[in-house]
Amino acid sequence: MTLTKSAAAKVGKYGIPIVEDGPKFEGTDVAIENLFNYWNDTRNLYCFLDDFPSVSMERALEAISARLREDAQEVFHSAEGYVSGMPKFTGCRVPLRSLPDWLAAGYSLDEFLENFPSVSREQAVKTLEIAKLALESIAYETASR
Repeated sequence: MTLTKSAAAKVGKYGIPIVEDGPKFEGTDVAIENLFNYWNDTRNLYCFLDDFPSVSMERALEAISARLREDAQEVFHSAEGYVSGMPKFTGCRVPLRSLPDWLAAGYSLDEFLENFPSVSREQAVKTLEIAKLALESIAYETASR
């Protein structure tokens, strides 16, 4: 049996594996998923832009915004005439704003989930992740002006 050595995965300057397949930023050969790999590895947007100079800040923020909308559809929704059109967690009538309100009042995530059993832990955690990404992208957008 002959052992073959597989090609080493490409990595960027910050040690993050480079994704080459999938949708690309317009006008580049950079896969959009690279942006989120950097983000998920607790790097920041500037590290991503440093490794991929062909991607503009504007394009990166557009990709983040698109991902936010996509992720949001999984965990919450709003419909006119249903609970006054207020955004709520998918599959129940619990208003989305209840989660940050409870956390701001000093309650834990577990206490929120105990009081709203129709909201799953996955929904609540994903909502907090979306909020974090939204806040960070707003901060980057503000800084780039």
